[in-house]
Amino acid sequence: MNRIRPLTIPLVAAALALPTAAAADSGGLSPKQLRDHGWICVTAIGGVHCAPPGTSLPPTAPTVQLLYFDTTDPSSADATLLGAETLLRSDLLDGQPCPTEPTGEYHWIGDLGGGVTYYGCHRVELSPYIANGG
Repeated sequence: MNRIRPLTIPLVAAALALPTAAAADSGGLSPKQLRDHGWICVTAIGGVHCAPPGTSLPPTAPTVQLLYFDTTDPSSADATLLGAETLLRSDLLDGQPCPTEPTGEYHWIGDLGGGVTYYGCHRVELSPYIANGG
């Protein structure tokens, strides 16, 4: 029996719980909409990254799911959603593949301020974004 990763379910459920009228008014999902629904949105590594309610930032959890946007304004109502990112604590990385990264591997992110280091896996093709330090 296939199982959906437990961390994916809350991320998807929270995103789907946003009012569709609000999404229609602004043209799509935005950091402002997420913040209005309890998400934490911060500017980091060239764009806004948003974490679901209950996620601590800076992170220390084994994995963290984020949505990221092409803006540096965490209150933006019209930013472009670039995709999702999974952060994996570096002590747990054991050769897991990330087929959506240009290298096929998780990329080094480092310490995000919580004293714990992470690797990241983006869910979209971000070659220019990664090349610019993302």
